Amino acid sequence: MACNDKHQYKFGHGSDAAHRQDQALFQQLLENHWKLNRKTAILPNGIRAITRSTDAALVKVLQEHVAGMKARFEGGRAIRSWDPLFAALFEFRHQIQFHYENEPDGVIAELTSEDAKIVELIIAHDETLHHFIRAGYNISGEPAPAPQWVLEHYNENDR
Repeated sequence: MACNDKHQYKFGHGSDAAHRQDQALFQQLLENHWKLNRKTAILPNGIRAITRSTDAALVKVLQEHVAGMKARFEGGRAIRSWDPLFAALFEFRHQIQFHYENEPDGVIAELTSEDAKIVELIIAHDETLHHFIRAGYNISGEPAPAPQWVLEHYNENDR
């Protein structure tokens, strides 16, 4: 499973009802990862990703997950803050534009930024989501690959 006590949380370890709901949705997506299909277009300033499923119940879970993540993002309520990639997404969220729209079979999401380093972060996050879809729980407890500047940023802050 994803979160063990071995992790060092950067922004606290969420335990409120909203966090538990978001985590339950994420767990359903991990359990059914093989039913998801994700395609990404790299934009000059970010990504546009389409995630789909032929399973109507899973589409609803996916749509609820994206809406929940947008709300967490806007509220600065981090998830996986033990993972430098996700900690950076929340720390630098004000430099990221996050738009999505629901489709009958999934979600189209666009994340963009005017800062090249943040675009690198957005692309690394997208690659991580592709890994989750390929591997499910097998990788969910490990830190995601992150740009070197992110790893350096959090190493310096941990000293």
